[in-house]
Amino acid sequence: MIPLAKTAWKWLGGLPGEAWILIGGGAALVGFLVWNHFDNAAAIEQHDQARAAAGAAGREKSAEENVADAFENQRLRDQRDAAIAQAAATEAAKPPEARATTAPQALALNCAIAREDYTAAELAKMSEYQEHCR
Repeated sequence: MIPLAKTAWKWLGGLPGEAWILIGGGAALVGFLVWNHFDNAAAIEQHDQARAAAGAAGREKSAEENVADAFENQRLRDQRDAAIAQAAATEAAKPPEARATTAPQALALNCAIAREDYTAAELAKMSEYQEHCR
């Protein structure tokens, strides 16, 4: 192995100066490309970390809002179900000839939907709502 290395060194030592400049330029170019690759990878990683950190607060707030919305939706569903059950019980307590032709569940559901879709001032102006939902 040593004789081969000595032969290669002799051969390289015999190269003209222009060849050494070319070899040095090629080595510098390869070194620059390797450095640039790793530098770009580091810059991309830093950018991804900064972007993830910037979005963390928004994701946390969004998660909190989702939880609050879920509780509010459940509260509204419970209210609606209670109103429907109350209307059904009230209607069932009436004698058959006095019962409404519209199912009490449907009426209570429509009233609950109206309360969700309209403001109190708008509901006060609606005669059907006043007649059936109060």
